[in-house]
Amino acid sequence: MHNEQIKRILNIVLIVAAYGYLGYKIVTYDNYAGLLAQFNEAEWWQWLCMAGCVLLFPVNRWAEAWKWQYLMRNIEPMSIREAQRQVYYGTIAGFVTPYKIGEYPGRALLFDRTGDHWLTATCLGLIGGYAMTMVIVVCGLPAAIGWLTTDQSLWWSIIPVLAGAVVAVVALPALMRKLQHRQWKSEQSRMLIDNMAALTIRDVAVLTWMSLVRYSVFIVQLLLTLLFCGVMLDPLTMAKTMTLYWLLITVTPNIPAAELAVRGAWAIVLFEPFGADVTASAVIAMVLLWTTNTILPLIVGSVVSKRRRK
Repeated sequence: MHNEQIKRILNIVLIVAAYGYLGYKIVTYDNYAGLLAQFNEAEWWQWLCMAGCVLLFPVNRWAEAWKWQYLMRNIEPMSIREAQRQVYYGTIAGFVTPYKIGEYPGRALLFDRTGDHWLTATCLGLIGGYAMTMVIVVCGLPAAIGWLTTDQSLWWSIIPVLAGAVVAVVALPALMRKLQHRQWKSEQSRMLIDNMAALTIRDVAVLTWMSLVRYSVFIVQLLLTLLFCGVMLDPLTMAKTMTLYWLLITVTPNIPAAELAVRGAWAIVLFEPFGADVTASAVIAMVLLWTTNTILPLIVGSVVSKRRRK
């Protein structure tokens, strides 16, 4: 069976599985009454907030494509448009695999020469994902400390976390450079080691900056969705709650089938102190945000995957 046939079969399987799961979530969702009530009671400025959240969805994916294009520049140079196509398609593969582990290999399926680069692309993608996780942890850690304890001495724990994150990223290329001197029988392994060893401190800084840009888009989308649902807290409390929310859903292990439940559960935990009405509105906001940032990319990904790369 040729590579093109395998790609075509994988495309069909991924799309069918993704839409099957989407249909399941639509059928089993049990809060349509609250969702409709929120829509009916929203004022004009709240609708503007929701429109802003939806309009930021392509900006969100563009920021991820920007990082993907940068990571792939040495193994699969591409335009930002092609990078966006691959990122959207990767959403499908991530949506139907545990812990979204299929997202980066899914993107590589759209490479010109998938078999040569999929392993390297996956590992470099994980480095980019690690940069995003570190941004989320560093931004959310102060809120987490304030939420868990009033002990001010724990604020110093942010410093070793930052230092550990930097050391881990810097040490990886150094380790890869040492491994370059070994003789590798597998061409895939040799290419992987060479590309990982090529990472520099500047690359780490660039990836961190790109991740911070996308994180900022996430935060603004979350804020707009909460405002649409009528969740209005003082600015400092809102900032603490939002950064802590992103931290908690990031570090909580889950699979796509449980992602919406995890988001809703953390919304209940974080917003419950502000009252039952605020909590219910926050849960609805998380459903809307999940739909915007997960379902819309899924639909777009199923469309763009059908287009052949020119």
